[in-house]
Amino acid sequence: MKRKYIGLLLAILVFSMLMAGCGSKKADKVSTAETKKIPVTVEIVKKGNMEKSIPLGGLLQPQDEVALSSKNPAFKILKVPVRVGDGVKAGTPLVVFDGRDLELQLRSAQDSYNDAKLNYERNKELYEAGAIAKSLLEQAELRLSGAEIALNNLRIQQENTVLISPINGVVSAVSAVEGQLAGSMPLVSVVNIDKLKLQVQVGEAYINKLRKGGEMQVSIPAASKESFTGIITNIAPQIDARTKAYPVTLEVENAGGEIKGGMYGEVQLVVDRKENVIVVPQYAILDQDQKKVVYIVENDTAKRREVEVGLTLGDKAEIVKGLNPGEALMVEGQYGVKDGSPVTQVVRGEAK
Repeated sequence: MKRKYIGLLLAILVFSMLMAGCGSKKADKVSTAETKKIPVTVEIVKKGNMEKSIPLGGLLQPQDEVALSSKNPAFKILKVPVRVGDGVKAGTPLVVFDGRDLELQLRSAQDSYNDAKLNYERNKELYEAGAIAKSLLEQAELRLSGAEIALNNLRIQQENTVLISPINGVVSAVSAVEGQLAGSMPLVSVVNIDKLKLQVQVGEAYINKLRKGGEMQVSIPAASKESFTGIITNIAPQIDARTKAYPVTLEVENAGGEIKGGMYGEVQLVVDRKENVIVVPQYAILDQDQKKVVYIVENDTAKRREVEVGLTLGDKAEIVKGLNPGEALMVEGQYGVKDGSPVTQVVRGEAK
């Protein structure tokens, strides 16, 4: 009986020792877990600028464009000395019409005018000498006036036998065909693309942000990777009933000739601008308890901050209140911490 009692005591003693060892190990594990630091990535808070803009686009059109037709549809086309793409100066012949019949008529009209002038001068002398009645002088004067009108009309028609360019530019279209009648449709078109115009439609909320003479950068992907400077030349005083916006016209210099009529151009209209403000990544901001919060790191400890967000643009956000320049803002790992969590930080851009 005594032996059984001693054995029982020894078993209880061994069990107690084993349990004490397990408890010590669990305590060690809990202690280790409590002191384990959560790895996070931070960015140093800095100030910067933010600019919000909206794109406005349209097709570029030549500043000067003329479509020329004959003033006499009955003229026969004798020669077309230009082709599409030819550069021309003001005064360059574009179409020559057959004016041989006019030359004959012009000679006859000139002879009639000369005869009428001599007759008038002779009758004038006779009238001043009292040799003829005033009515004869008046008839001679009417004849001279009619002959002069007829001569001038034929001279104008002769001038119209050559269709000339009124502007410097490039021939953009030719429909004239040698041997055919001129008709009433345009025969040749000329454009000047030294300057082009771009019209965009601006909503009423932003129209007063623009001023005549102001500059805007115009992006024309088909022409160049670089942007062009556009000058605002006209702001419509009345809204367009069709587009419900105000037409705004810009003039774009094309000294290098890269821009062609009909190319698409786009400007960015700045609608909001913030300068020297705290700017952070939007993904650093969390929604907690219906509040905007971020986490910063102080002395290897996570600190929760409620913030006020201002302008947002892309993946950036303005912080109006709650952060200061120089603070370490969590940008990775913030979802796994809470206020007071021990952390180990890596500053973005630095080697780990």
